[in-house]
Amino acid sequence: MREVMEMSRKMSKVVVVCFLIAIAMSCYAPNVCADDWFEKEPGYYTLIDEAGKELTMMAREVLVKDEYISSDNKRYSVISVDKEKKRAVLKYMGDVKLPEIEELVDSVDALAPQVDKRGNILLYCTHSDESYAPSDGTHSRPGGGGIFDVAEAFRDALRERGINVVLDKTPHDPHDAGAYRRSRQTAINLIRQYSPVAAIFDIHRDAVPGRIYVTRVAGQPMTKVRIVVGSRNQNRKANEELAYKIKAVADKVYPGLIKDIYIGAGAYNQELSPRSLIFEFGTHENSKESAQRSARHMADVVDKAMFGGTIQGKTQEGEDKGTYRPRPIDEEVQRGSGRGILWLVLFLAFGTGIFMVLSGGPREMFSKITGNSGKDDDQQKRE
Repeated sequence: MREVMEMSRKMSKVVVVCFLIAIAMSCYAPNVCADDWFEKEPGYYTLIDEAGKELTMMAREVLVKDEYISSDNKRYSVISVDKEKKRAVLKYMGDVKLPEIEELVDSVDALAPQVDKRGNILLYCTHSDESYAPSDGTHSRPGGGGIFDVAEAFRDALRERGINVVLDKTPHDPHDAGAYRRSRQTAINLIRQYSPVAAIFDIHRDAVPGRIYVTRVAGQPMTKVRIVVGSRNQNRKANEELAYKIKAVADKVYPGLIKDIYIGAGAYNQELSPRSLIFEFGTHENSKESAQRSARHMADVVDKAMFGGTIQGKTQEGEDKGTYRPRPIDEEVQRGSGRGILWLVLFLAFGTGIFMVLSGGPREMFSKITGNSGKDDDQQKRE
């Protein structure tokens, strides 16, 4: 009995210490001006290759071993970061092979069967203040930024294609290092309420010069879209596969729409479910209307990348360029998400074991697992 009481006191101390650490961490949330910008002043990193050629700009913290996939599908890895000059050097690692997208040559083949679009696509905005200065009059509007208008355009276009979509407009202000922690609860609530989940997309806009996002797609001016994948979670493989599939479809049917893919050293709440990605629609310097046009085209791409079907391709000038039939993503993502499910099962099993040890001790846990009540063999035989 004395041992049990002593263990209880120790556990209470551990709980109190963890609680105090959590409070301290929540209080220390440095302000950031973009997704993961932890510098005192607003700014962005310029990413260059080893020859000094500019690859892109990034308004988030850039770390060694982050990965970058350019618009022409070249893969780079960050090998050095100069925080004073805000420059990062990247090493070319090879070309990325995207999934094959079938081009139809016979109009009869274009009659695709009806696709069963099961599950819900869930949308939310971690940085709910993000806005578009030319349209909203400011780059930040706490609680109701212009980013929600872009998310609504994306939602409506997905619904028009027969997909079940839920947009949660919960604000997660302020725009600081704690925003992802707050939006995590929103994502959890969405998953609980709207399972089964087909995909979860966190809608953002970037904070780099607007010129690098300006594009023309299907004959219309709009913004490019950056896809962000978190590397520090068990769903990375599944999320990367979905990002590749989306880019593969977009490159074929709407060239110029997808800017690039960035794989950053963070979780971004993507550990909660496979098929979780961040989409960045333009920057604060672009018009909201151009981002909304991108969102509608992005819905077309996401629909075909996830559920298959046929789609008419367009050149950047708006001319027809062929009919394509992407395959559904199911098989690719199941391979990646299996590891996430296995990780969850092992975690639950470990937690159950710890609980049983604390509640009854190792001997009691062993008896529960084996079904042996602890009686000796002679007594069991008599019974």
